[in-house]
Amino acid sequence: MIKRLFPITVALLFFLFQAAFLAAEERDIVPGVRYFKFTRNWSGKKPIGVHVLKVSIKQGVQVKLALARGAVGRLQTTSVIARNNEAVAAVNGTFFDIFWPHLPIGLIVIDGKIIMKSLLNRTAVGIALRTGEIRFGIPKMSGNVINISTGEKIPVFGINRPRKEGEVVIYTPEYGWKTKSNSSGVELIVEDNMVVGLSDGNSPIPRNGYVISFHGWTKNYANALPPGAIIHTDYKLTDGWDRFDQVITGGPRLLENGVNVAYESLDEEGFGSDVYGKNARTAIGVDRNGDILLVVAEGRRKRYRRLGAKFAELADLMKELGAVDAMCLDGGSSTTMYVNGRVVNRPTGGSQVGVSNAVIVKPYYREEQIAPPQTSTQETPAR
Repeated sequence: MIKRLFPITVALLFFLFQAAFLAAEERDIVPGVRYFKFTRNWSGKKPIGVHVLKVSIKQGVQVKLALARGAVGRLQTTSVIARNNEAVAAVNGTFFDIFWPHLPIGLIVIDGKIIMKSLLNRTAVGIALRTGEIRFGIPKMSGNVINISTGEKIPVFGINRPRKEGEVVIYTPEYGWKTKSNSSGVELIVEDNMVVGLSDGNSPIPRNGYVISFHGWTKNYANALPPGAIIHTDYKLTDGWDRFDQVITGGPRLLENGVNVAYESLDEEGFGSDVYGKNARTAIGVDRNGDILLVVAEGRRKRYRRLGAKFAELADLMKELGAVDAMCLDGGSSTTMYVNGRVVNRPTGGSQVGVSNAVIVKPYYREEQIAPPQTSTQETPAR
């Protein structure tokens, strides 16, 4: 009898010890936001820290993306972005080009406005702050510039990214002061829905408007839009994604309906084999209650070069934490979690690095209004 009870007793004691350990490391940041940490050993060399934020947006908490310096193509540390946006917590956000101009990769929607749309299609999470709905998938965008006098619709290929051959790209104030384009195109400078100027390239972006950049065969569209022409922009996400006022691209997808899909997603979303190994990781997921999980797994340090998690290991961890859907955000040296005024993880390299954006957590109050999704480019500019 004693022999039978011994394994059960040991397992029970271990469970109680683990629960006590986690409880000692767990605390509420604000109502609806809980932080806890523990260690995990995936390498057999040294345990690493795992940090978790569990956020209930149904309790009046915002989870959204914030840009470094309020614009695309700028860099700041996660903690600075968090403090500048009065966030109580934050993790690093989307992937971005490490070389100038440091543009984010994928799709970004903030407060209902499409800030960035690149050609790369990877998993994104959509967050509807009004309803608490959360969705994972790969959104698509449909957009046109409409010539009001003729009704002609001009297709939009991208938002706030470098223009490629034969494309139409829109540049809003979030892109900076100028379009940074070459002189082989035609650009319409638009203020208050009226064309006010023409340029070959590198046009100034008006604070109360935007620039439409044409190249190649698409320049024919610009000929019908002289200064004084009235136009309208109509671009939005399709297949129901336009109801999410926050959309954040990441990748790869880790969990889909509770199933580990990390390996398949790496290939489908175009990730190179150079990222398959262990590293510091940041992930975002949602559990069955609709609570958002922001998770950071610490990674390699000077003495231990192979510390961290593989994507499949991180997917299993997210499932263990209760997530049913999840994806990665940027990782490696970018991986950072900020909680209540300090960085709680040990960043790779020993200190934070500049990132393009961060996922921030902040309470909002009754008098604050969450803007509904928008489809036009007329917005208050960010510089």
